[in-house]
Amino acid sequence: MFELLRNAYRESDMTAAAGQKKMNQMINKPKILAGVSHEVRTQMNSIVAFSYLMNNTRFSENEKREFSEQIITSCEQLIGLFENFFDTAALEAGSAREDLRETDATKLFESLTSDFRVLMRKRGKDNLVLIQEDNLPDKLMLRLDTARTIRIVNNLFRNSLDNTFSGFIKVGCTFNDETITFYVKDSGQDFQRSSDLLLSDNPEIQHSDSQDTYSAMSLILARNLISALEGKIRVEPNDAGGTSIFVSLPARESPGLKIFTGTSSENKIAI
Repeated sequence: MFELLRNAYRESDMTAAAGQKKMNQMINKPKILAGVSHEVRTQMNSIVAFSYLMNNTRFSENEKREFSEQIITSCEQLIGLFENFFDTAALEAGSAREDLRETDATKLFESLTSDFRVLMRKRGKDNLVLIQEDNLPDKLMLRLDTARTIRIVNNLFRNSLDNTFSGFIKVGCTFNDETITFYVKDSGQDFQRSSDLLLSDNPEIQHSDSQDTYSAMSLILARNLISALEGKIRVEPNDAGGTSIFVSLPARESPGLKIFTGTSSENKIAI
């Protein structure tokens, strides 16, 4: 596994001396590499095991459907793990570039929350309520690095979902003074770990063998992406005993498309 990751890095665009130095630093982080290797083996073993069970005639069709869902979940975990890992490597090597595009921020936020509801249903999070908050207009065209923005909010939400077993997750978005702010608040019990990984200058050293590697990589990548976009992040405990994470990114309205809106807002709740 270690050799696979090393070879993949060597194939990336790291010709500059600074990029090569950062690549070597990333490869020599044993806790992260060991965690990724362990997570890959775990998910692959799950896929093999449930594939074997699906071919066993003594299981019912309903049970086989459950096995199939477990296989899909493991595949999604593997894809997400590798995406987070290699995107982090690209950022640290300096080979990733900002890609600003005109984006309807209102539709973007609606799409994100819709995906989150689907994910909650797939995970069987019946004890959780998703609360959606925003005071955005019907249309808000901003110049954003859409792909990175989606990845940041996605990773923060998935971290909350992994660590909140009952209560709520609240997702919100505001825009003011050429700054778009996304926030994720939950009633989970993961404040200290989230704070360590998101605010530390060296987040990789905050990761330990006892922590979930997928979730840790998600937060490390979110932190690196926020930094790359020259954004700001704030992590604080909330009244529910959980964690509130705020991410502010610079964003300008597209010329000729500026929309003036009032302060009205509508909160939406999905169970």
